[in-house]
Amino acid sequence: MKIRYFFLVAFLMLLAVGNSMAQDVQEKTPINLHGVWQMCFYRSNSPDIPGELKTSNSLKILSDDGRFTNLLMMQTGAVILGYGTYEINSEGLYTECVEKNVHLPQLNGKKNAMHFELKENGTLMYVKYFLDNDANGNKIDSWCHEIWKKVEMAPVYPGDELR
Repeated sequence: MKIRYFFLVAFLMLLAVGNSMAQDVQEKTPINLHGVWQMCFYRSNSPDIPGELKTSNSLKILSDDGRFTNLLMMQTGAVILGYGTYEINSEGLYTECVEKNVHLPQLNGKKNAMHFELKENGTLMYVKYFLDNDANGNKIDSWCHEIWKKVEMAPVYPGDELR
């Protein structure tokens, strides 16, 4: 009887240790922001509630080689709004080294700290960054908030919707 009890306790301890080791592995999984992200915004009929999350026509591509590109899709075609490199500094912070940005030219040649939080199993990225000045050099000292939704691969070709 004592041997059964010993094996039961040993099995439970092994199970507990294995479970805690699995949790440590999950916590140390590197953050992966690579992919195509689509900017989103909230639209509501009421000023009291945020409303429904809608996608816009702006895309951010975070390449696995550390480069980023911001695009704007229009009926007449697409244009690149900005590009550069990026580096993940820590959980919740990555830095964009902006080479060129026509939307925010005050960031050209600068590093922009992007504070982020991933939600909805990593499919939504809430980003905020700080701007000292506007494009004309006026002091604004303000935080900009953005929401990006990860673009997923379609399971099948969507048919004539692309033409």
